[in-house]
Amino acid sequence: MCFPCVRRQGVGPVVWQVWPDAFGDTPLAYSVGMKRNRNPLLLELMPPGLDPGLLLEQSAPNRSFALRFRAFYPLSTRQKVCRRIMEFHFLCPSCGQRLKADEEIAGRLVDCPHCGTELSVPQPQPSVQEAPPETLAAPSRDPAFADPNPNGKLVCPVCWLRFDRGNIMHIAVHDSLRGDPVLGEDAQQRFLATRFNNADQALDAMGLPCSQIACPHCRRKLPPSFLDMPHHIISLVGDQSAGKSYYLSVLTKILPATLYREFGIVFQDSDPTGNAPVNDMRKALFGAQTPAQAKLAKTVFEGAMYERLPRQGRMVALPRPFVYTLSPKENPDDRCALIFYDNAGEHFQPGVNIVEQPGAQHVASAAGIVYLFDPFNSPEFRRNLRDTKDPQMEKPVVDQQDIILAEMRARIQMIRNLRSGETIQTPVAFVVGKCDVWLHLLNGKAPQSPLRDRKIDMVTVEENSAQVRELLYRLCPSVVANAEALSHNVTFFAASSFGHTPLKIGPGEYVPDPAKLQPVFVEVPLLWILSHVCPALFANSVKGPA
Repeated sequence: MCFPCVRRQGVGPVVWQVWPDAFGDTPLAYSVGMKRNRNPLLLELMPPGLDPGLLLEQSAPNRSFALRFRAFYPLSTRQKVCRRIMEFHFLCPSCGQRLKADEEIAGRLVDCPHCGTELSVPQPQPSVQEAPPETLAAPSRDPAFADPNPNGKLVCPVCWLRFDRGNIMHIAVHDSLRGDPVLGEDAQQRFLATRFNNADQALDAMGLPCSQIACPHCRRKLPPSFLDMPHHIISLVGDQSAGKSYYLSVLTKILPATLYREFGIVFQDSDPTGNAPVNDMRKALFGAQTPAQAKLAKTVFEGAMYERLPRQGRMVALPRPFVYTLSPKENPDDRCALIFYDNAGEHFQPGVNIVEQPGAQHVASAAGIVYLFDPFNSPEFRRNLRDTKDPQMEKPVVDQQDIILAEMRARIQMIRNLRSGETIQTPVAFVVGKCDVWLHLLNGKAPQSPLRDRKIDMVTVEENSAQVRELLYRLCPSVVANAEALSHNVTFFAASSFGHTPLKIGPGEYVPDPAKLQPVFVEVPLLWILSHVCPALFANSVKGPA
């Protein structure tokens, strides 16, 4: 077409639209005719100063048209004149497929051509040329924030609410788009994308491509690989002084070497910035020269390990997620991500309002649960450890570990809406920690490593579990009862984050000796969980019954 501002609409009656790139928008119409049969046509002309004698040529297969302006008159209210129709893109909230629509059908109910779900076409995001930046600065509040989708296929690793791919928000890039109506004036705006570039990147209101995405509920930035692979939440549960921070620090040190050496799986830091607290603890523990340097700060209830974010209409403290990626060398398509948290022990205790303080609700969305049992908080264990020189025998006993298990079960039942007495299928690794002080209490031989010939020997795992369970059943039967009432899939483990008796450096402060630091079986509980959660990673690496 020789005139770029002309386009043909449809294949029936010939209708043409003409519009400028940067002129006025007063519509004027011409009655035009076709040279062959002189059928009248309507043409919308902008700007009014266009030469009426201009000849427009249009070529098409098997036909050629020549349109010439005949007469000029203003538009009448009775005339049906085509106007400029802008197309925009949006995502189906059910299947996440990218859809295209004309702006004039915004707000109508249509069926998704991919999944058939009925949806409402959203309002298109205005471009910078159509509205000043200050008008664009305040995106509408996402309806999913007030009305979570319980059937969504994705789970936020921060607030643990569900949503679909089409609900995902993007984070604006342009500096003028700072000030989110929910997160505050210092946060970049979150928005539902309706415009994309040729690389399928969402464009913010200023036309800049955006690579970061956010949860539609809490609006917190999601991990970079969130849509590329499955993410599995691993919940660490335990009372105060159970050693969750030490366990997590040692686990992220030992597990990468074991996974790569035994199974050819690469354990990578998926979010170095977000994982900085765990990385700092690990460096402090394994880089210490003196016992005092090996001390890790206690996780404060809703302190630095938490961040305040919106959740279901209220601002709450949520634990920061620590995200790591598992990538098998031989089958990269089987990669997945693990999400850990370092909760304060108070979050798992009875009496915490899980609506106002939902920081431990991740247990209801967890793919696997690691429960850390502290033998020094058990009067029965302590009576059998009278001869030990361990300074932890001096600390007060807080005997409520069976209550914490019962509380966790009650919370999961309430959040998942389970029937009374119904158990979950989530694998629960019940870890009796600090095993360096109590292994002699086992009847028979000490637990053996189940890692043999680059495989997980499940027979050895079950034998070890039977020994530890027998000891717990003999000393703390209520703990065993509550653990097995929680899940159909419970296995018992012995582990020690230090591998030796700790040193006391102050009132209630027990730390490892860096020269003797030698963890025992810390990674085994997680390997057992991964064999259930990510079976593709261990398809040829499991020996014996699971």
